[in-house]
Parts: sequence; C-alpha cells; structure tokens
Amino acid sequence: MKKTNYLLLGCISFLLAGALPARAQAPDELQAFQQAAGDRSALFRGRQAVRYTFQVNGNPYWYFPDFERGDILCEGNFYRDVPINIDAREQRALVQLSSGVFAVALSPAQAPSFTMGKRRFIGAGPGEALPEGFYEVFGNGPEHVYKHVAKYLNSSVANMNGDPIGYYDPDYKSHILRYFALRVTYYFQDADGNISRFKGRGALLRKFPGRRKEIRQALQAAGMDRSSIPFDSYCEAVLNSASAR
Repeated sequence: MKKTNYLLLGCISFLLAGALPARAQAPDELQAFQQAAGDRSALFRGRQAVRYTFQVNGNPYWYFPDFERGDILCEGNFYRDVPINIDAREQRALVQLSSGVFAVALSPAQAPSFTMGKRRFIGAGPGEALPEGFYEVFGNGPEHVYKHVAKYLNSSVANMNGDPIGYYDPDYKSHILRYFALRVTYYFQDADGNISRFKGRGALLRKFPGRRKEIRQALQAAGMDRSSIPFDSYCEAVLNSASAR
C-alpha cells in the first residue's frame, strides 16, 4: 500500500511541477491525472483508495459499489459534479478520477461536507461532537438526525439446507463464509446543538417532549407511522413534522 501511495503522490507532484512527458509516453495513471487535475488538483492529493480484490460476500461501501455524482467540500475548496462514494470499512470518502480506474480516499477531516445524488453527508474529524467518521444527514430544520454506517470483515462456518456456502479453507476442511458485517448508529442533534445517540422510533419521539403528540398525529395523517416505513424515512418524517410547527 505504501508503494501505491508514493506513486500517487509522485504523479501529482510531477503534474504540479509542469514537467510532463509526451501523452503517448505517459502511463495510464499519469494520463488520468492529466485529464482530471486542472483546477481540481487539490482534490486529488489524497491517498489511493483501497482496492478489495479478495473473495467476500457483500461490499464495503455505504450503500452500493457504484459512484454517484455529487458536490464536495475538500480542504476548504468546493467541487461540483464529481463521482463520489464512501468506503464504510475505512471511513473514507472516495472521489473517482475521470478514467474510472481508481479513486482518491479522503478522511472525514478532509471532506467535511458533500452530497451523493440527493443524499447529504458530513465528515466529523477527531475531537468533534460526533465520533470520527462520516454521517448521512436527515432534516432541514433546527434538529437533525445523523446516520453512521460502519462495515467490517467477519467470517463464520455456515451451512444452508445441508449445502455449505462460502469459500473452502483446506486448513479447517470446511467452507468459510466471509462477509462484510454492518453496524448502523443514529445520533440526534437538538435545536441547541446538543448531540445524543438514540435507538428506535420511540426514542426519537422522546426527543420532542413538548411536541410528541402533535408529531404523532402528523405522522398518522401522512401514513408515516406504519411499521413498514423504513427507519430513515421515518426519521425524515419526524423531523419535517417537528420543523413545520
């Protein structure tokens, strides 16, 4: 990995110095920087994103492996319409270069705010109110809900209907299921900026002690109180109802 990082930084330094060889003689990586850098060169000073080449079920990304177009604030500079994703295992925002061959990985402190499609995210660095990492943001009023997604590698010896699944490990003479496990955490920020962790729908409603009844009535009228409503959508509906009053 260190060798890859040095290559990435070396390519950028080479570009910024202006000592570029002829395009026909440049390697693919350097051509990608030539095409993508320009006024976005500061955005591409991060380390190269981790490439997952081992066999494992699931994916390490926030939602899907596909990149989405979005806007990002990176080290004080704002960039529009770039391909973005999140590595939930490494807690890094990924910005894909124009070639699509590899991506640059940015820490939460480097990328404090960005969008992926219509979804909004923030990055919390060390020492901030939220634990370090990335968070999806719900709510447009004085209160907000922050969703944190973390993924980690896990494994088990699994069997389904008598048929083994996963990957054969000759040392254990069995099939090992390797997969990305998911951990999702929610935080609430009140109108005064106080942040607390919560679990479940009832816990979120209790964050509005003086408006709980009105919010419940609004949710019921909108059909958003059903158990089949996804929790993220429920959080949005609660916050919208709260900010409307």
